[in-house]
Amino acid sequence: MFTCKVNEHITIRLLEPKDAERLAELIIQNQQRLGKWLFFAENPSSADTYRETIIPDWRRQYADLNGIEAGLLYDGSLCGMISLHNLDQVNRKAEIGYWIAKEFEGKGIITAACRKLITYAFEELELNRVAICAAVGNEKSRAVPERIGFLEEGKARDGLYVNGMHHDLVYYSLLKREWEGEK
Repeated sequence: MFTCKVNEHITIRLLEPKDAERLAELIIQNQQRLGKWLFFAENPSSADTYRETIIPDWRRQYADLNGIEAGLLYDGSLCGMISLHNLDQVNRKAEIGYWIAKEFEGKGIITAACRKLITYAFEELELNRVAICAAVGNEKSRAVPERIGFLEEGKARDGLYVNGMHHDLVYYSLLKREWEGEK
C-alpha cells in the first residue's frame, strides 16, 4: 500500500483501521478551527465509523486508482491528512487537499508533504496538472500553493458551503512543465 517518506520526520501513508481512534481524536480536538473550512469537521464521524467504513473506503479508492486519502505522520504520530482527489486520468489532473492539527502547524509539514505528493503525481501517475483550492479567508491554507509556486487561476463565488455559510474559493494550479522547471 501507499507509503511515502517525505523526510526524516514526515511520512505520508494510507491509514489503517487501527488509526481510527487517533484520527477521530485529532478531528474532535481541532473541530473548531477545521470546521470553519472543512465540512467533515462540522459533525465529526466516530472512530467506529472511520474504522469500519471510511478508512476501508479510502483504501479501496486507492486500490481502484481513484485517489489517495492519506495520513500525515510526524515522527510516527498522526498529525493530519493529505489527499490527491478528483483524480482524472483521462485529462491527467487531480486536486490536493490537506489539514493539520494545530499543535503541528508551523513545522513545514504541509508544504513538504505537498511537494512530495506533487512529485508523485507528475512522475508516478504521469499527471499534467495539479490544483489546490482554498476558501478566500483561509489564509494559512492559501499560503501553501502560493509558497510552492502555484498560479492563482481565479475565484469561485460561494464555491464552498460549510458551517452554515457560503465562502468564495480561490483556485490554484501547477503544471508538470512548471514543476520540472523548479527542480
